[in-house]
Amino acid sequence: MPKYAFRRYLSALGLIKEVRACFERIDDNGNGKVFSLSDCLMSGFAVFSLKYPSLLQFDQGREDDLVRANLKSLYGIDRAPSDTYLRERLI
Repeated sequence: MPKYAFRRYLSALGLIKEVRACFERIDDNGNGKVFSLSDCLMSGFAVFSLKYPSLLQFDQGREDDLVRANLKSLYGIDRAPSDTYLRERLI
């Protein structure tokens, strides 16, 4: 086995991809919702893993181009929901 065979699973990016894969297996019964359940769950995960102190600061930060690029490249989130929508969808 190559020396770095487990690197794609044990790196931060690999673990985030595994979390997303688990979230995508959850049944989404929100017909007609603007954001998918996996995007909402990944946004909630991003709030904690990026260490935002509040959902409001995450909401304000998601307008920043750098944060938006990180959400897309690391978490696979095209558009992050607002803090209000995130609270409503996840409750």
